[in-house]
Amino acid sequence: MDLLERACELKPELVHYATSGRFARELSAVLDRFYADGPAADEAAAFLPVDFFAHQHRLPGGDTVIDRFVDDHPGLDDISRDLLLSWKDVVEGIFEVRGHDHDAATLHNLVDELTYQVRSNLGAGAFEPLSPGMFVVGRLIPLGEEWLISGTPAIHPADARQTLVSVAAHVALANPAHVFRNPEALATAWRLQTEQRRCFVAYFGADEVVCPGSEVEERMRGYLAYQSDRLPSAAEQPVFEVPEHVRAADTVALIFDETHGFAYYRDFGRLEEIFADPRLLDRRPYRDLLSGYLRGDEVSPVPLVRLAERDPAQADAVFAKLLGRSGFRWDRSGETLLRTHKPTHYTAPHLPKITPTTPAIAEHLTLPTP
Repeated sequence: MDLLERACELKPELVHYATSGRFARELSAVLDRFYADGPAADEAAAFLPVDFFAHQHRLPGGDTVIDRFVDDHPGLDDISRDLLLSWKDVVEGIFEVRGHDHDAATLHNLVDELTYQVRSNLGAGAFEPLSPGMFVVGRLIPLGEEWLISGTPAIHPADARQTLVSVAAHVALANPAHVFRNPEALATAWRLQTEQRRCFVAYFGADEVVCPGSEVEERMRGYLAYQSDRLPSAAEQPVFEVPEHVRAADTVALIFDETHGFAYYRDFGRLEEIFADPRLLDRRPYRDLLSGYLRGDEVSPVPLVRLAERDPAQADAVFAKLLGRSGFRWDRSGETLLRTHKPTHYTAPHLPKITPTTPAIAEHLTLPTP
């Protein structure tokens, strides 16, 4: 049995397993999120949340439906097992049809500027309605050296190009990881981020600046103007604005980390106070602040790592008091602690915070620096 035949058997088995009722609560939450703005417009949109849930959604334990399926089917042969696990790698995109025959199509993704040789589990003739220049909006999963259509794609005529290129630009901005499938785009983004960090350090004198929230906007606009004068790649930037809750903060740290890129962190000054005097954790506002920085998976580990590295012994005292664990040692348990509370920052590879436009979409959208 070839790989496509095996995929044609496994795919419906996986979907049935995902929708069988054992994950009813988790699937319902995903459906509610996808349909928050109303019911699905067509068949492609209706099946999208199910396909996402089966392949990519993280269950409470951090694993996926595919992981559970493999664990519940110990009799799978190695080829089937490897194929299923590879399906956690999903390519979402807006694909221009470059050509096809009766059972395969060549699709060029406007988002990552890569070309994919694609097959379908619908059998011979599945690509007959397509012609070069048309567009397929959908998802692909690995099929050995090729790719397989996953779910129901949406088909658009060639004259929809202008609209779809604009959509691709916004997809690239909202989901940089999609762009970074392209090794050249990834290398370019790392180079741009390094150049921008160098400008940040030259302007501020360090890669970390702490200031009142009311000054953040003015300082960042000054930095961006300085950067634009020196980096052609950053010459045209939108007006930099910060949310009101950041503007109202007593202190904000502007940190341009070498790996994690640029971000700003509210109330960093009070966080520094805690590391200077762990007894402050006896006060509820200080304890809540540190707990939020530690337990918020959406908050980067960068501030805590930097403060701990300044004085590891003091970090021992801070986290021993917060956790109620006397004898806590940052050098032994610090990373494990962060991995526990911030899994997404450690399970996924670090990517640049800068998304370079691909040639097909550069004219439609200028992407901002941090």
